[in-house]
Amino acid sequence: METTTNVNPPRKSYKKTLLIIGAAAVVVIGGLGTAYAKLDLFKSSKTIYLQSEAESMMKLSSDFSKSYAEYEAYMKPYLEKPVHSKTELSDIQIDADIPDPQAEKVLDLLSSAKIIMNSNIDEQKKQQSGNLEVHLSEKKLATLEFFLNDTLVGFKLPEFYSKYAYVDLKDRETIAQNFGEELPKRFLTYGDLFKAVEVNSDEVKSIMTPYALLYANSLKDSQISMKKDVAFNEEGYQTNVREVTVSFTPEEASALLTQIAEKAKTDEKLFDLIYTRYNNMYTLMNDTGYEVGPSITREEFKKSFDQTFTDLIEDVKVEEPNKEEKLNMVVLIDSNHQILSRKLLVAEKDKESVFWQSVSYQNGADTYHRYSLQDPENADSNKLSLSYKAKEEQGKTNGTFGFLLVDESRPVMDLKTTFETTKQDKKEDGTYDFNLALQDDTALQTVSLSGKITSTTTNTDNGRESTADVTLHFDETPELPKGVSMKLKTTEEFGKPLEIPQVNDSNGINLATITEEQMMEIQQEVGISMQTFMEENAELFQEFMMMP
Repeated sequence: METTTNVNPPRKSYKKTLLIIGAAAVVVIGGLGTAYAKLDLFKSSKTIYLQSEAESMMKLSSDFSKSYAEYEAYMKPYLEKPVHSKTELSDIQIDADIPDPQAEKVLDLLSSAKIIMNSNIDEQKKQQSGNLEVHLSEKKLATLEFFLNDTLVGFKLPEFYSKYAYVDLKDRETIAQNFGEELPKRFLTYGDLFKAVEVNSDEVKSIMTPYALLYANSLKDSQISMKKDVAFNEEGYQTNVREVTVSFTPEEASALLTQIAEKAKTDEKLFDLIYTRYNNMYTLMNDTGYEVGPSITREEFKKSFDQTFTDLIEDVKVEEPNKEEKLNMVVLIDSNHQILSRKLLVAEKDKESVFWQSVSYQNGADTYHRYSLQDPENADSNKLSLSYKAKEEQGKTNGTFGFLLVDESRPVMDLKTTFETTKQDKKEDGTYDFNLALQDDTALQTVSLSGKITSTTTNTDNGRESTADVTLHFDETPELPKGVSMKLKTTEEFGKPLEIPQVNDSNGINLATITEEQMMEIQQEVGISMQTFMEENAELFQEFMMMP
């Protein structure tokens, strides 16, 4: 079933659009106030606010660095060593009301099915190989073998034909001439793409720090007010905080964005950061033979870059000032200068329209994050929210995760998950229960399902082993089964050497240069193999095909 998502942008007045653009600058640039991290704590509301932005950003940066380091440690074996993995899908159970006894037999037969995937990947040599096996009733039914490097891809169905069928990218012109298919000079890998767009965090920090200074220096004391001893209460965490409000009139927001845009136009480091990644990606795609269109020169790119900020300066001009309209950012700051909550709103004479809210804190074993973006004029009709809550004690973590997207009062996607994980030495167990609702615009209905995943992952001396039980239940969807369950088992081994077949005329067929004689040979061998295959599996096919 195809599920499509159409999200229409909220309708806002011109002035609200201006203020919301200003809010983006407040969140991003204000959060980069690292230049003020070393200030002593004075009683100035401005200083308290800027130091809290800096402290919160430093913690966020530290948390990100820790998470990225864990990701790098996880991915390192896959990028630096050959990896052999075996994945087994089995015990497939389908819960469905089927009155036909013969169809029910097919489901029983399917429950005895097993799919086994063997994969070998060497990222350094840009090589892959493996096979896919289908088993029924404890008997291997068919196998698909495959291999791949940066210029060669091939496959074989050994039960039906003894040779590999392969495509060599060196024959790409012949393939284009005979079949009308344009192929690249070589296949790209994850490593190729990562290297093309990789950004050094120190480089980004050095570029963004002047903008943080610009933002900090633009603030006037009159824009910032503070209340002390304000109660904070969120998901069971209670404490007293300082409530700081940063206000921008349309003119102040316009002036700030204009300064940022004017600085960006002359910022060669910022331009180089963006253009270099574009040029790296274009060069990579073009050199490897992918269709990417004409290149944009550095001069053309710079002209477009400058024009973007020139247009921004023009767009944020305030032609009709409204003294009763302001952009307010309200932050709640704890005694450790951490921002626990942030709210962005457009304040008018008699109403406030909130369009961004966030809460983020860590209190002992408890961690909580909630982010919400909504239409300021109709918060219930158009919004996007994300939440995460967890409690970690003695290696065990319990928590919830939620994601909600509402468009024109319809829940386009609503995901709720509860989880429990336990880490002990090299082993991690996890249980995940979830409910998911998706709006299907094609069928004009909501597809609802619930499920549970129970998993165990164990790190071995040279790899990982994992198992998982997956159960899905389809709610109020008559055309789908009541439920589906299956088991997954995966074994990974790092450092196991990988070799791909050396194809030649004796063991392979080059699809780019295949002759009529070779096609006749294939047809004859496949025909004989099919007959043998049917005879060897006659009993199985009689049951599967419901033959009398």
